[in-house]
Formats: sequence, structure tokens, C-alpha cells
Amino acid sequence: MATEEASLIREACDVEPGQVAAKPVKETLTATSSPFSQKALKKVGMAVVPLALLATAYHFSKPTTNVPALASAMKDTVGLSKSASTWWDPIEQCTKTFQQVLDNDLGKLAFGEFNFETQELKMKDIKTAQDAAEALQDPYTNFVHVGKCGFENRAVVWLYPDHTGDPSSAFLMANGECNRLTTQFLDNDDKADCVAVYRVKSPKWGESALNHFHGPNTVTHAVVGGHGSDSTMHDGVLVMSSMIYLTGANSIDSMALVDTLHTKLTLHATVFLDSCFAGINGIAEMFSQKMPEHWVMGGVVSLESYIQVHTTPFDGSAESGPTQVTSEIAQDKVIDPHSAMDTSYGYPTPSFVEGMIINTDSKSKMTDSKSYYKTGERMVAWLGGKNMGAVTQWLYPSSNGKVLKIGASVKTVKSFEAYRMETSGTKALAIFPQKLPVGLKGKVVFLHSIGNAPTSGNALVAFDLPEAFQETDTTGGAGQTLGALLCLTTDFQHLEISD
Repeated sequence: MATEEASLIREACDVEPGQVAAKPVKETLTATSSPFSQKALKKVGMAVVPLALLATAYHFSKPTTNVPALASAMKDTVGLSKSASTWWDPIEQCTKTFQQVLDNDLGKLAFGEFNFETQELKMKDIKTAQDAAEALQDPYTNFVHVGKCGFENRAVVWLYPDHTGDPSSAFLMANGECNRLTTQFLDNDDKADCVAVYRVKSPKWGESALNHFHGPNTVTHAVVGGHGSDSTMHDGVLVMSSMIYLTGANSIDSMALVDTLHTKLTLHATVFLDSCFAGINGIAEMFSQKMPEHWVMGGVVSLESYIQVHTTPFDGSAESGPTQVTSEIAQDKVIDPHSAMDTSYGYPTPSFVEGMIINTDSKSKMTDSKSYYKTGERMVAWLGGKNMGAVTQWLYPSSNGKVLKIGASVKTVKSFEAYRMETSGTKALAIFPQKLPVGLKGKVVFLHSIGNAPTSGNALVAFDLPEAFQETDTTGGAGQTLGALLCLTTDFQHLEISD
């Protein structure tokens, strides 16, 4: 793979308005190739460039639920900026996190440069929490152990790209990442004793780190990061260094890394692929096929800086759901399928359609405004080599801690507002807010968790008429049921699933 082709992947996720894309560091390495890689690189995530240029601010909303098991997780956020350099990001949270480790005798702060070929480790002189925060942000620090990191200790492991695979500094670690360290370590003593971060140049180096520092069945959660390519043909790549990358198929080294990681995972460990398009470009599929009993998560678009991790009330089984979910709820555009791709910029760029945003107040009064942006979940989950859809399914359980599924019977346990969406006249869209009473029964007929595109996760529920109507044996003249009503994910907590 040519170095300039690999750089396109990084630039696609990192260019900002007025920013000149950084040139990759030239280094002589043996490339891991596949017959699909050249085509994948030529199709690299260029569709995200116009989004980065046009989007100056994003809004995201945190899922809410009344399930106790989720209460503490809702405050946990992970900021992994993929569209902006983190050189200037603050590191105060990192300093605070490391100070907690020192103050509470939770283990050591070990930072250094590890030679993955000779197994030699050169430690950095870390005397204070501030020293540790600065070392973490240094891209040449390729070895980080926080906590009690013995070979048999339970650990959260990150495999991040080598500095040559990240010339734009999108994978530096600052406050957002340290919030995640807190989530995975300080706030969850039962999950892990250690957080380990390795910057690796190749799949073989990733294997070396796993085998040298972590025993079998010790990794509770793994993050594999690197710039990714935009591909829907299952031939995408994840860049690890300037000329070496992880591929979705036909790569012995890639398969070997995944196999090794598989042996290190605990029974219900989860995997997050911190890479643009990994949920659809074949990388997540390959991981899921090689470790079918584990939940693997990745994005369907270029990832931004709103990544969060949420603990769920589920046990990790296929029947229940993942024990934790990696999520990114952010704003995205809707493609205009009628317009051809614009190639005047040197890469294919789609056109987007303008839509209408309708809001309702506490009195159900509706106001509207025009926008090119909608809000949606960007992550999908894989299990057993199968795409299970958007992670919203496990982020918003019912009041009795179950997942809404098509065909499920539900009952309202708290009043909330749902929406009847129809047409008025020939082409006018009609939306009617309806305040639903307690005790109303219905059946889930559709979930917005499909399509491999950013989506809301909302549900369509066909509700019966209220019991008062049924007792009079009349319909009121508007149909035998209330019809299919749009229920927002944040209101799933007000539904009880009976089967």
C-alpha cells in the first residue's frame, strides 16, 4: 500500500475548515496487504470531509432511564475526537484521575516506551499526577499501565495506532479519554484492576503486547483504534501505522491479532472498534466472526467527539444484550439519492436534503424550523458475525429492564406523549401529538434501529383504544385502535413489556 494512499484515510477523518492535512511520517515498514486493500483505500472516507467542513457544532443528548443499573453510567462520557487534533485539549481530568489512583493506593502509574520486538521497556520518570497526564498525551508513549496491572489481573486494554499512523494527532489522549479511564477503572472496581494502553505499529505488535502483559480470560473490555476507510463492500482497513493496517479479510496477521485478543477476553467482555466506518466496512464483521460470543461495536459513519460508554442491566448473552454499550449520538445529514456524486473536489461528495425540525412544548404546541441536520445513534453492535443493529436497543430498556423488540406487547406505566404521523392531502405530512394514559396496551410493530445509518432508535407501537372506550363498546369514530404511534427512545422507560 502506498504511503500517500494510507494518508487519505487519516485526512478523511481529520480535516477541518482551514486546516491543512498533515503529511504522514515516512518510515520503511513491511506492509500487510490484501487483494481488497487498494480498492478500499481509493474509496477512503471522503464523504466525511464535507461534513467536517460544514458542521461547526454538534449537539448530543444522553439517554435517560429509570433502571437502577444504568443510573451511574449515564454520567460517564468518553471524548474521542476524530475530526480535530487533541494537542491543545486540556488534561486536567487526566491529572485528577491519576491523583485519585495515587491517593487511594489503587496501584501504580507506569508510562514508557516498549520495544515490541525485543520486549525491552524503557520507563519514564513519573513523579506526579501531572507528569502522568503529560506522558499520556505524548504520542511517543506507547506503554501505559494504570492500576494493578499484573499478568493475571483483570484489565481494560486499548490498542491505539502508532504515532506514524496518526500524523493529525486525532488519537492523542486528553480529558475525554481520561473520563473513560475513570469509567472503566475508578468507577467500576468489580470490572478491572488495570487500564492498559499500547500504541502499536502492526497487528504483530498488538499480539506481542497482549501476550507479554495479559493472561487468558483477563481483558474485560478492549478498544482497537485507528483511522478507518469508508467502504460498504467489507474490504475496509484500520490504519495502525504509516504503512501497516488491519484488514477485514484475507490477512494472516490481522486474523492472528483478533485470535489472540479472543483468548484474553473474559466471558462477557465487549470490544469497541474506535475507527471510522468500522461497523460497516468489514472490520467489525471480521472481529465478530472470529469471536462470535462477544459483542463488538463500531460506527457506521466517521466518528466525532461524542463517544460515550454506558453500563446496561443485561448479562452479555445473546438473549439479553451486552453488559455495556459504546455509543455516539450526534447530528448527521440525510443524503439526496436523486443527485449524482460531485467529484469536483477530487473525491466523491454527495448532496444532502433540507428537512423540517418540529418541536413540541409542555402544552403540545408545535413549532418548526428548517435544518440539514438530524440527531442519531452512530454505533451498531455485532454478535456471532451478524449485525444486530443500532446500540439504542440496549441503551433504552423498558421500565422492567427488557429490550423492546418487534412483536413485543407493551403497557404504559406512566403517561407520556407519542406521535401519530400521517399525511394531509396529497403530499403534506401530518403529525399529531397524543398524550397516552397509564394502562394503555399496544404492540411494537417497528424499531428505527436498522439500515446501517445514524438512526434514532425510536419505536412504532400500535396502541389499543383506552379501556374506557372499550367498555362502552364504541370506537369514537376514528378507528378501532389509536394506530401506530411513534414513541421516542427516552419514553421506553415508561413502557412495561409483558412478553
